[in-house]
Amino acid sequence: MSAELGCAGAYIRSKDTAPCDCWFPSGSRSLSNLFQWRGLVGPQKRGDPLLSALGILIAALGGLMFLPAAIDLAFFHDDWLVFVGGGSISVGFGVALFLAMRGQEGEWNVRKAILFVNGIWILVSLFASLPLYFSSLHLSFVDAFFETVSGLTTTGSTVLSGLDTMAPGLLFWRSFMQWIGGLGIVAISVTILPMLGSGGQKLFFLESSEQSDNPYPRIRDFAAKIALVYFVLTVSCAVSYFLLGMTFFEAINHAMTTVSTGGFSTSDGSMGHFNSMGILLAASFFMFLGGLPFLYMLRFFASDKPKDPQIALYVRGVIFATLLVFAAKEALHPDTGFEDLVLSLFNVISIVTTTGFASGDYQLWGPLFWAIFLGLTFFGACSGSTSGGLKQFRFVVAWLVIKDAVAKMVHPDRVVPMRYGLKVVDNDMAASTMCLVFLFFATFTVFAVLLEMSGLDFITSVSASATAIANVGPGLGEIIGPAGNFTSLPDIAKWLLSLEMILGRLEILSGLAIFMPAFWRW
Repeated sequence: MSAELGCAGAYIRSKDTAPCDCWFPSGSRSLSNLFQWRGLVGPQKRGDPLLSALGILIAALGGLMFLPAAIDLAFFHDDWLVFVGGGSISVGFGVALFLAMRGQEGEWNVRKAILFVNGIWILVSLFASLPLYFSSLHLSFVDAFFETVSGLTTTGSTVLSGLDTMAPGLLFWRSFMQWIGGLGIVAISVTILPMLGSGGQKLFFLESSEQSDNPYPRIRDFAAKIALVYFVLTVSCAVSYFLLGMTFFEAINHAMTTVSTGGFSTSDGSMGHFNSMGILLAASFFMFLGGLPFLYMLRFFASDKPKDPQIALYVRGVIFATLLVFAAKEALHPDTGFEDLVLSLFNVISIVTTTGFASGDYQLWGPLFWAIFLGLTFFGACSGSTSGGLKQFRFVVAWLVIKDAVAKMVHPDRVVPMRYGLKVVDNDMAASTMCLVFLFFATFTVFAVLLEMSGLDFITSVSASATAIANVGPGLGEIIGPAGNFTSLPDIAKWLLSLEMILGRLEILSGLAIFMPAFWRW
């Protein structure tokens, strides 16, 4: 089976014919236990747990749409109706899907887990786009879908302008989509992706779960605690912004898009609109925290401080890149030391964490900074965070593979296991990680070519593809740079970028797997 699936074979292992049972690289894992709805329904006919779970998520999404409806209603804006309508449609469809597919038990396997994560991003994006599509903005469906995908994947690219005068409910919905998208990303990254072993993610399967016959109650417990940390960080960020001069509404919105490393703003000027060094420093701090593994933060607060090599690389990378940008800016403008340092730190963290906030148009700084920020686009922060990109741990593993290959050339009989912290990196993990790195850049290249074929110039095509696959936000050039947006792109380019943003969030392998014939024969 591995030979048939190619790269995906490094992380898919299944004895998938048994109902409710799934086998992962680390041993037997009963995935169905993670998605039990037995407390919600009585004995029923055999159902489909994948579709019933998606039904619950869509219904929950619809219920959340009534929050921006209440905000618009409070401000006497007619767009409250589109949120009530979109929420009602979503709740109705979700409940109907759940009732039709519910059952006492069903069959879960790796294939359904992959379909589930694909279904989350596609179906939730479709329903979440309804308020934008029917709103007073009069967006085309492709624009509404693009904006929604950009929000839920915490990318931050936008087709909208005039944010400073936009209906408050729509502004809140954009920010809230990034916040719930970020929480969903963390939840998936600590539950499903490590079990699939996607791109080396098996390294982050909970240690206590490795020795457990039924690890899922433990995982659910961690997920709930991580959600609490996520909420506390958001509240702390909002309070900081409010004390530094933002209005209450601005503080809430920017806190949600900061901790989620999403980057949507309530102003066309992004963070530069506030003209405050204090706000930029606060944003830098909370963006940096958003780029840390939430599981690590949870353990840190519990006085358990396990060492994670990716965190050390993340910290060093941010410091090095900040000093590099600062030195270059000082060479050009030596009289603005502190301001240059703050701007350098803010923009480096914004790009590395794939947040995409802007303090201004950094393209005006010169071509050198274009190259630096384009390079930083690919890195990403830590696995287990809300950030996109390749993630720091893959650079650690890639370095281990390179060192091991060189050592074996010199000492062919050498047998020393590669270690990531205290964990052994086996050949499957290394192969899966290197496979994903290759596919990441291959996907970036293919989409850049397709975007150029759609009529975009070279700089726009390359930077748009980079910012989509890494879920960063703004690109480079006059069209999609920090001072621009994506509204003038042709529809085919927006569809391509929407697909690429979803692939980036699916860690590529999980997204590409469904296009492989062997996946459906399995």
